[in-house]
This record gives sequence, structure tokens and C-alpha cells, in this order.
Amino acid sequence: MDATDRVVKLFDELIAEGESIKQSCRKLYFTGQKKAVSPEIFSEWKTKCLSLLKSTFGSSSPQFDSFVTTKFFDYYNTTQVFLGILKAASSDVQKGYFFHKDLMLSVNIYDSLLGSARRQIDGGRLRKAEAVLEAVLHDVLSKICNNKKIPYEQEEGIADLARTLLKAEVIPESVRNELLSLDRRFLEAEGGTEELTEATEWILSFLNEYLGSRILILN
Repeated sequence: MDATDRVVKLFDELIAEGESIKQSCRKLYFTGQKKAVSPEIFSEWKTKCLSLLKSTFGSSSPQFDSFVTTKFFDYYNTTQVFLGILKAASSDVQKGYFFHKDLMLSVNIYDSLLGSARRQIDGGRLRKAEAVLEAVLHDVLSKICNNKKIPYEQEEGIADLARTLLKAEVIPESVRNELLSLDRRFLEAEGGTEELTEATEWILSFLNEYLGSRILILN
């Protein structure tokens, strides 16, 4: 799943949640209970929608502005308007409009580099693959620090960055431990084909988790 697919999936989830809210609102609306819907549920959904629209298109975009400036009529009709904006925004992402190209580019470049590492492993060029994996992982960790505005020294290695991110509560201890293990493996340069293949898959998973599905939150 590439960056665009992940963003579309997030929009689909919010659209599905909105459709559920709309059905609840509809039942209340047509029985004259226009304010009986849970304001907490509606507000939480609205906040998530605003966050996704802002992260995807920016605060000056027509998608975000349309959502922000929509006047509140009642829960039912307002939810319908919001859903229309979300569906149009999802379509814009699929067509490549307005989406932060630098974010997509970052994730796709890393995906491409990891693909190169796999080819090196398949060709028996393990040390070259290891060098690619180490460089990708270090760059990903640095990018997370930059996006989260976490201070770090340029000379910090993977282990140092892992500890920094753990201290900032960006990653759990289990992820920190895996990063430390990979760092030791790279330093010792003793990883075999199976170990490096597993390392490649883990880094891809880490990339998707922290610069894929979470990339919208980071920026």
C-alpha cells in the first residue's frame, strides 16, 4: 500500500464513521429531536476530519476552508455537507490533486530503496544491502525527529535516535529495542540472507507505521 492508498483509506474510515452518524441523526431529525445526537461523538468526528483535511491539503486549501466555514444547521444536514466535502477530498487525493507531494515522495523513495536492498540480498550482495538498510533507517529516524520538532545532534546514530524518540514518547520500548538490535547488527556486519530479509521487512513495517499512516500527524 503506497502513501496515496493510505490517505484514501483514512478518508474512507472517516466517511464510514460519518455515514453512521448521519443515520443516527436522520432518525432523530425526522422525529423532531434535532439536538438529541451525542455532541461528543459528533465533535470528535469533526475534529478528526479537520485534522486529516489540514494535514493532507493544508489550512489554506479549499477542502479545509469549506469544512471550517460550513455553517451549522442541525446535526443531520451539517453531517451531510461534511460528508460531501470528505468524499470530494478523497477523490482529489486519488486524482493527485493538492496532496503534499513531498510526503508522498519521501515514503515512495524509501520504498524504492528497500526494494533495492531486497535485490542486493537476492543477488548475494549482503554488505551492500546492509549499507542501504542502515542509511534508510537512519534517515527515517531523523525525519521523524524533524517532523516532531525533537532536537537531536546530526552525528547521532540509529541507537541514539532510538533513545531520543523513546524519551520523547514517540516510539514504545519494544520498537526502541528492535532498533538497537538492528544497529548492533549493522555495526557487526554479520547479518546473513535470512536476517537481512527480516530486517528489510521490519524496516518497511516501521516506515509504514511512522512515515506512512502517521505521516499526516507528523506534518
